Amino acid sequence: MNIYFPRPKALLRALLIAVLVLHAVSLGSHFVYHYLGWHNIVPYFGKLTGFVNVDKEANIPTWFSSLLLFGCAYVAWAVYRHVRRTQGRYRRHWAVLSAIFAALSMDELAHMHELAGRFGLAGHGGASYLSWVVAITPFVLGFAVAYLRFLLHLPARIRTLVTWSGVLYVGGAAGMEVAGALLGRDLSVHLEPGKPYFHYLLYASAEEALEMVGAVLFLYAMTLHLRTLTRTETAPPAMPAPARPADVREAGAHAAHRRPASPGRPSPARTGRPTRR
Repeated sequence: MNIYFPRPKALLRALLIAVLVLHAVSLGSHFVYHYLGWHNIVPYFGKLTGFVNVDKEANIPTWFSSLLLFGCAYVAWAVYRHVRRTQGRYRRHWAVLSAIFAALSMDELAHMHELAGRFGLAGHGGASYLSWVVAITPFVLGFAVAYLRFLLHLPARIRTLVTWSGVLYVGGAAGMEVAGALLGRDLSVHLEPGKPYFHYLLYASAEEALEMVGAVLFLYAMTLHLRTLTRTETAPPAMPAPARPADVREAGAHAAHRRPASPGRPSPARTGRPTRR
């Protein structure tokens, strides 16, 4: 299966615009519904706001995030296939990286990371929603250590993009959760419709925006890296530089100077006759 991706810069621009539109629609609709209290602008307006809410499940933002992460998995797998075909280094790292993003894509739809809270891994008071953060921290640290040399072998530009994408994604997924717990955010309290929920949604939108932008940046880095690899492989051999006119004249003069005398007409040196002046 081959999936067509546009040029890296065009892809980056389109995805960033999509992220901006999703969050603008989500915040705008909830500002009208919760902050202004206009609940009946159009029929089923309350359900429509849930369908574009970046903090809810089984809606447009969730599907977008899942497809975005699947795109990251696909391009990482394409890089793995190229590296395996060319006998490059870190083949297993690329394969595992693709599998991780495929798992993240499925988790975005199923929200499997929230199962940690049901087993009471860190269910203490108002910060019980941090259970999945506690459960995943050892894996994140182990991944960082295992992939340090892999990261350093990447080209400088790709390495910088991948590093920033990881900082943004992890910062949005876990960092904002920890910051919310430190600031006293309590998700165990049910938020009624109104201004308090809109204030919470501002925080949740910042969290989701960091995750989406991090994934977009990683996908851009991978498409850029894959494009560079395939161009290097299919580049035609270098052609010699065309000769300049002065070089051509000089080469012709040398050839005429070295040209032997015609066998039918002996040279003056062989006959011993004097030459005409």
